Amino acid sequence: MSADRAATLAASIPIVPDRPLLIVDADEVLFHFMAAFHAFIEARGHAFVFRSYALTGNVLDRPDGEPLSRETVAGLIEAFFDTKTRHIPAEPGAAPAIGRLMADGVQAVVLSNVPTNAAEDRRHALAAAGLDLPLAPWSGPKGSAVAALAAKTEHGVAFVDDIAHHHESVAKTAPDVYRLHYVSHPELRRLLGTVPAAHDQADDWPGLERLIRRRLL
Repeated sequence: MSADRAATLAASIPIVPDRPLLIVDADEVLFHFMAAFHAFIEARGHAFVFRSYALTGNVLDRPDGEPLSRETVAGLIEAFFDTKTRHIPAEPGAAPAIGRLMADGVQAVVLSNVPTNAAEDRRHALAAAGLDLPLAPWSGPKGSAVAALAAKTEHGVAFVDDIAHHHESVAKTAPDVYRLHYVSHPELRRLLGTVPAAHDQADDWPGLERLIRRRLL
């Protein structure tokens, strides 16, 4: 089923075979998701504690209160994407770096686990941030999607994501893809630490650009 979904997704994304490909996540890579979500829940009287690289268990009903249930957090995430996807601040270094890479021959696509009803808002936000890139909306582990997209080019492929299990999924399904771990939020980056399934990690977009250039150009 995942392979069928991935094939359908890849067929909808324009990728030319004679150029290297950058597959990049959106939240915490192109956009400051955590900072925006933090402000969103605080406006509702809740609080966030950085205990683990997760949302469930870290969202409290109030400052110094108890963690909200999984179902309540899921509802908050849904409401956040419904109302704030267009307004999540962009990572300022991303558009210039990707623009330079594209000028030198790299093609790029955004592979994002964005809810279906927020996909158009995400496209709007990408364009507003100077990231006029194809959006490949997805759900679940990204390995099959990355494999299907990578199969459309004869050149090197790099994948950038903040989530460890997506790197693990890609490592299993598309092991030849160069995997780069990046988290824009410094506290989340500290909590997660090293991601063994990623080939490299970077602390900022200039660092990512250097690594991508070294591998793809």
